[in-house]
Amino acid sequence: QKYRSLKMIGFEEDVPQALKVYMAVLMPLLIIGMIQSAVRGELFNFKQQVKFYMSYHMDPVNVLIHVIFVPTLLYTALGVLAATSPIMPGFPKFLDYSLVFGSIYAGYYFVMGSKVSLSFGIGASLLVVAAVVCVQSFPVNVNTYALIHVVSWLVQFYGHGVHEGRAPALLTNLSQALLMAPLFVLFETLTFVGWKKSLHEELKNGAIKMKQEAVPGGRQSKKDN
Repeated sequence: QKYRSLKMIGFEEDVPQALKVYMAVLMPLLIIGMIQSAVRGELFNFKQQVKFYMSYHMDPVNVLIHVIFVPTLLYTALGVLAATSPIMPGFPKFLDYSLVFGSIYAGYYFVMGSKVSLSFGIGASLLVVAAVVCVQSFPVNVNTYALIHVVSWLVQFYGHGVHEGRAPALLTNLSQALLMAPLFVLFETLTFVGWKKSLHEELKNGAIKMKQEAVPGGRQSKKDN
């Protein structure tokens, strides 16, 4: 079978060159970012990571947008990667880059989520595993995944520009934002229905302080109240 590849990632479907570049860059960025965070001692600091991400997501409309479209981003990224060839010639098809990418997230979320509770860590990692199983078991045209992925990015930029009034966290720390976004969404969703409310309030207060220190003048907006 012919492998259409860009560097190490080969696709089994015809995909736009821009999509190949995007996917080829995505995983190295994540790994480099994880190494940088580990050097700074922040990689597995749940509270610090959530406060950082939350400080960029204080507006309720923007948070709702992210609750909907961050999981969509992750799922469609896995869907695109499910169209890749196995990581080594001759390997079974399921050993593709969706499994590699999903394993990074699932492993990280198990360790990070367990900082809050073991059940949260297990649940977060199992959701990623379930997504990998779904995209591998029920394939969709890769260009459909790509289109939904792009739209999801655009809607989130709209949320930041119109509702949050602040640039996304990824412009400050791309890898940290990409890693934390789905876990933040899960945490926000669970706390909304009453789980760990006191922890959420503590982190929100810390996020407001972090935002005040980052924004010139340190003023608190009405959205933060």
